[in-house]
Amino acid sequence: MKVQDVLNEVERLAPPHYAFGFDKVGLQVGDPTADVQKIVVSLDSGQGAIEFAASVGANLMVTHHPVIWDELTAVRSDHWAQRRVFELVRKGISLIAAHTNWDCAPGGINDALADRLGLEHVVPFGWGEKTEQWKLVVFVPIACRDLLIDQLSAAGAGVIGNYDRCAFLTEGVGTFRGGEGANPVVGERGRVEEVAEVRIEMVVSGERRRAVESAMRAVHPYEEPAFDWVQLADGVAHPCGRIGDLQGVEDFQAFVDDRLGSRSEMWVGHDRPVRRVAVVGGAASGEWRAALALGADAYITGEVPQHVALEASESGLTILACGHYATEQPGMERMGSILAEVCRIQVVVFEPGVGLSGRPR
Repeated sequence: MKVQDVLNEVERLAPPHYAFGFDKVGLQVGDPTADVQKIVVSLDSGQGAIEFAASVGANLMVTHHPVIWDELTAVRSDHWAQRRVFELVRKGISLIAAHTNWDCAPGGINDALADRLGLEHVVPFGWGEKTEQWKLVVFVPIACRDLLIDQLSAAGAGVIGNYDRCAFLTEGVGTFRGGEGANPVVGERGRVEEVAEVRIEMVVSGERRRAVESAMRAVHPYEEPAFDWVQLADGVAHPCGRIGDLQGVEDFQAFVDDRLGSRSEMWVGHDRPVRRVAVVGGAASGEWRAALALGADAYITGEVPQHVALEASESGLTILACGHYATEQPGMERMGSILAEVCRIQVVVFEPGVGLSGRPR
């Protein structure tokens, strides 16, 4: 398996277009054509994680936090941010980053956090990047309908929420006359033909549009397929947060710390039992108002500034700061498990010692 193959799997799990506009994701360091020997999955791309990867013989790292944030003007060993890139290149280790795209993705950082806490009836909430949505309308002979739908679906068309191969079909009659240079599949040049056809309509996300059109042209029986692209008015948002229900917990802070291995700070907003919980891992205290509006009793995130803690708690929302590591490491453990299964390569999840490599004491 090549680095590019692993990148494809990572981007299938965490599509790049889910990433926030400021973010840097994807293959940041390395050769996409290199063979992968072993993968290390890590929350951070610090020196400790890089040294660990080298020590276990890994030549690919998949991290949550990117190693390159800003434009590099140099790669020097005496500069902390640049030194990490320097060491990756020197040790022959490629690096793929899946950051806010993995935060927002189904099954990603925040779904893993909600699962670790045992939340039920979990749904997304809050802000997320919107992606363009299009509708492909294409006409094809009825006999070719299923083949075309299958190929369009394989290229990414027809995905609506948790459903795929979604299409709307209308049967009718198509008519045409081929000119001198035509090579019609049906009928003869110079004669008006009528064909029983079906109109197929399928939604397509903006980043899959080119691939879907290529798939359509590859299998459509006509040399000049009749099709339209219609841009839909509203794009689809991919919210970062998750909110769900928690049952049977009395000491909420102790429960959370036990599940996450954290030593949280908690600001109490009310004295009722916590039953509705919102989570956004990492530095995401800004979504607390959206959580409160959805009826959350408590909000769990990584870090909470003092002014946010004061306003949120005095607005009736209990808020917990559990740390960046504790709220995001479950999602990286999940990434490691999935990659090990789909890539059939040894994957090691880096778990730094307490007080080391970004994990607090």
